Amino acid sequence: MGTINRQWHADHRMPAKATEDQRGAWHSEHIEACGCRELSAREQDLVVRWRDAQRAAKD
Repeated sequence: MGTINRQWHADHRMPAKATEDQRGAWHSEHIEACGCRELSAREQDLVVRWRDAQRAAKD
């Protein structure tokens, strides 16, 4: 487990009742910006699906 990026967390709050798309985007960005903890298997799967959907939308 790494150090929390408090400023990033303060500036990037997860929306209340976030949609799956919002959660995927948040966790994807979180991986790059903050090494405070490892993602759970469920969160990792969500990020993979979200990133795949983003790539497909660009095609």
